[in-house]
Amino acid sequence: MRDYFNEFITTSQQIIRIPSVQGVPEDGKPFGKDVARCLDFTLDIAKNLGFRIKNNGYYYGYAEIGEGELFGILGHLDTVPFSDDWDVSATAGEIVDDVLYGRGVLDDKVPILSTLFAVKELVDSGLVPNKRIRIIFGCNEESGWQCIKKYVELEEMPESAFSPDGDFPVIFAEKGVLNCKVSVPLPQEILFINGGERPNMVMDKLKVTLKSSKSLLSYLNDNDIKHTISDDTVTCDFEGVSAHGSTPELGKNALFPLLKILSEVYGEFWSSLQDMLTDSTGKGLNLAIHDDISGPLSMNVGMIYNSGDKLIFTLDIRYPISYKQEYIYDTLTANIPDAKIEITGSHDPLYANKDGELVRCLLEAYNAYTGDNAVPISIGGATYARALKNAVAFGPIFPGRESTIHQKNERVSIDDLRNMYEIYKLAIKKICF
Repeated sequence: MRDYFNEFITTSQQIIRIPSVQGVPEDGKPFGKDVARCLDFTLDIAKNLGFRIKNNGYYYGYAEIGEGELFGILGHLDTVPFSDDWDVSATAGEIVDDVLYGRGVLDDKVPILSTLFAVKELVDSGLVPNKRIRIIFGCNEESGWQCIKKYVELEEMPESAFSPDGDFPVIFAEKGVLNCKVSVPLPQEILFINGGERPNMVMDKLKVTLKSSKSLLSYLNDNDIKHTISDDTVTCDFEGVSAHGSTPELGKNALFPLLKILSEVYGEFWSSLQDMLTDSTGKGLNLAIHDDISGPLSMNVGMIYNSGDKLIFTLDIRYPISYKQEYIYDTLTANIPDAKIEITGSHDPLYANKDGELVRCLLEAYNAYTGDNAVPISIGGATYARALKNAVAFGPIFPGRESTIHQKNERVSIDDLRNMYEIYKLAIKKICF
């Protein structure tokens, strides 16, 4: 039999070399040429493996095999942006010391690709699927979910599904998500500010130009903070550590040192903003809520910039499943004075039956392969599982492993890829063969 795992690894290196960050729409490619190129590449691989394929206008595609009731596996080919300061290139697909590096090795190009090869290996072993297995490739998960919205509008819905876009052992609950753009009057000391790349990433870079003042210069010099002076302006650059917006505590937000400086120098507005934004539990906005199923609220300040006479920043809030979006929004508006708050995206919480067949089968596969006695978990991430009526997230991050999703040097060991591949193969065999 062919060595499908090694073929999967080689193909993973190839798909990482396609920088599938959403770009400018062009020529019938709504999310840009690179995302379209990644979908073409993936569907070509699927066709060569014997799957029936479909591309719906580069919004999404799918690969299907078998007959009967529809079972879905849902992932995405687009990625968040990446900087050029990685230790190993984000788009080289390199393996260093048995670790594969690249944007998308965990979120989500490589995990969804693995399911293609796992299904093909099962079929080539002589097994016959008792369901139609449809592997769905979204192209806009990181920037709005237009892809899966169009899929839900136009296509048959699977009776059940999993998404390799979260954590092992299996996720039965996901917090609600509320993304907001907050606009407040621009303080007079700010001439220019720009930080962050996406609302759902911890801000790792920020540049600000301020009106010069004796008190500001004195503070910067006394605290040895790097800055450049030009005429009557002062410019500073701040660096942080990126992380996924659902786990802001794992990163370092580049905005927070600036808020400390401005609070110390100018007080009032900046002290208030510092109190509101720097506690990732939402305590500064009276949002430090939690429940026993999904845990505490988390909040990430992903972007900040000035536009006209406004200072604008984004909030990515992950709230417990027992709360409603309206409560979160109303609390925000009550606690940020003189602000215009616009909802730019949202997802209702996901809550699946822990004792249902889908969760049970996936968990049995995980425990059978690992020898663990794990139980289903809840997370703050928003996975594609929310898009389908009976779906949960299932891997690829193993318990206790460092998650480098949305971070510099996104990476995964070949051993973990092997374990992930075998678990997916066993789970698909249990459910579909």
